[in-house]
Amino acid sequence: MTSRDQTRLRVLAGRYAESACSEPMAQRREKWRLHNRLAARTFPFHIEDNGSYFQDLMPPLECDDEAGRALEGRLLYALTAYEAIDDDSIIPDRFVVDWVTPLTSYCDDLEITRADNGRGSRLGYKTNRPVADINADMGKLRRRTIRLDRDATQRHADVAAEAFAGLLPVEIGRAGTMYSDGITNRAVHLMGMQELYLQMALDPAAVHRLLSFLAEDSMALGQWEEEQGLLTLNHDGNQGYCTGSTLYSDETACPAGDRVASTDRYGYLESQESAGISAGMFDEFVMPHLSRAADKFKLLMFGCCEPVHDFMPVLRRLHGLRKVSVTPWCDLRKLVQTCPRDVIWCRKPVPLKLCGESFSLDGLRAHLVETLEVGRDHFIEFVFRDTNLLTGDMAGRVAQTCAMIRELTGHPEGSRGTRPKL
Repeated sequence: MTSRDQTRLRVLAGRYAESACSEPMAQRREKWRLHNRLAARTFPFHIEDNGSYFQDLMPPLECDDEAGRALEGRLLYALTAYEAIDDDSIIPDRFVVDWVTPLTSYCDDLEITRADNGRGSRLGYKTNRPVADINADMGKLRRRTIRLDRDATQRHADVAAEAFAGLLPVEIGRAGTMYSDGITNRAVHLMGMQELYLQMALDPAAVHRLLSFLAEDSMALGQWEEEQGLLTLNHDGNQGYCTGSTLYSDETACPAGDRVASTDRYGYLESQESAGISAGMFDEFVMPHLSRAADKFKLLMFGCCEPVHDFMPVLRRLHGLRKVSVTPWCDLRKLVQTCPRDVIWCRKPVPLKLCGESFSLDGLRAHLVETLEVGRDHFIEFVFRDTNLLTGDMAGRVAQTCAMIRELTGHPEGSRGTRPKL
């Protein structure tokens, strides 16, 4: 790596470390800690970008070295979030480098074609659906294999350690886990959602066979990660997964020096593709596998885009359930009746309230007030996701939104102190 690249990374690492150790960040950690352990209603919130906003605001990468560019991108992403969005997102006070673990495919015939939205995002995709008949095509599936590349991992860690020397500790560890690797999403990749639903009615035994295969595959890979000693604690902002929420917690730490087990940590599970089935079918086909995976964690967040109001009587059986994703498709009034008060609402407002062509701060405020009023007896956080149309010229509305939420909830702590006029 050139001295120019090293200087560039050192400068960014200094800004990153300063932000991680700042007073606003300390306040944010306490805000999430109290909220996540159900000790106080602090109403933390997070605004994240799925594509264009950061693309508009982030400066271009300058490093020439591949490993340097990877670290530079990660640093710039965190700094852009902190400096451009005055929300409650956390920059951890240790820098974790993930293990390099190449993974094989579970179906060599599977092809995924992605579509560019014209703004550089390729979230949209379709697959060729190689499984037309589950029983006839099970031979196309194979257990995935994973290997540990210690040399590549160490190279990444060395680059980070040099950049952060004297600033923040650098550790190697895996904050995520293959125990959380979804099964219904892979089933839909293989055969399409409509066909999966049809086969649940026409040939339930075959669907059970498919989902069991996919679940066993994930469980085996998760066990391998544990046996290899790859896991690190994920309660400090280094969480590795989750749909926008922050899992900051003081309930998941293990004794210093002990090898981290999955049961020491926060977990995450989802089944977005179950949105179109009944609670009974969800219980029959999906819950047995979710329950096995949930037992691998101490605490758990469930959900991404699927509405959970009808599933809650089933989901509440999951071990350690502490938080559920509450999307715009969720019926809040039904959720009040089905969701226990010790399960946090990770409320995801309608994205276009923030990133649509027009913006009404009063309209967004009313939208958030509805959640606060309906869920007055619950612990609530706000997570703005799917902001793909949030372009750089919308920075003003983002700042207004952050200030409005702090005022609305009565919790200004965590702000960097720059507030626009409402």
